Amino acid sequence: MARTSKYSGLRRTQSSIAVSADNKSWVLFNASPDFCSQAATFPSLSAGGKKLRGTTIAAVALTDGELDHVTGLLSLREQRKLRLVCTQTVQELLNTKFPLLPVLENYCEVRVSNFPVRIASLRISALDFGSKSPPYAPHFKRRGLVAGLRIESAKKSLAYLPGLPAITVEVEQFIAGCDCLLLDGTFWSEREMVSLGVTRRTAGDMGHVPIGGSRGTLEWLETLKIPRKIYIHVNNTNPILRRTSRECQAVARAGVEVAHDGMDIRL
Repeated sequence: MARTSKYSGLRRTQSSIAVSADNKSWVLFNASPDFCSQAATFPSLSAGGKKLRGTTIAAVALTDGELDHVTGLLSLREQRKLRLVCTQTVQELLNTKFPLLPVLENYCEVRVSNFPVRIASLRISALDFGSKSPPYAPHFKRRGLVAGLRIESAKKSLAYLPGLPAITVEVEQFIAGCDCLLLDGTFWSEREMVSLGVTRRTAGDMGHVPIGGSRGTLEWLETLKIPRKIYIHVNNTNPILRRTSRECQAVARAGVEVAHDGMDIRL
């Protein structure tokens, strides 16, 4: 795996990453609403040459069907073919409750595959994280609505877990031996959003293990023998975004990084 990039910019836009084994053909993981501005700052995704349209994106892989991970697909409608990889449950969700796929099929050929797959020299497998349904389909309860992904090349491996509902033995087995872990850093504390008056839902209610506390991910990360550990999908309420905060300093002391636009990870 030669390179992993989170797109450039002066701010932290919504979570998407692109992965390539050869710096030529890329797999996009989650297509955020900010995709156009992200892609504009990352020339490697442009087809270039004499082509007026097109991209080097070979496929888009989804961890779930949340709006902040799928609405960017609409910006890829001008491709002749669009390959999408997701769980069967997310495929059903995007065909029925939020019929994004039928809409896209009016603009381009859409090919949907389910995990595991091999694309552009990358093998992508998924771990089912359960049945947390998106707000637009609260009664759509199925296994496979949220997944963690493992991306492997011939020599390197990366785990991408932007939404982690629980730390389990299965999760530890899934990420074992990875060279890099991109982990859910949405909230610092369980009642972060509640304390700010934003919502009555806790981090757990929204499907995220918080960073801090005795059962948080930071203490867990310190026990993992993974060379690079990076928090991604960080909410704007999270104090780790303030470089002078004690929370940010705690993360730094633990040897964990915080993702940002323009982050370039070479493995």
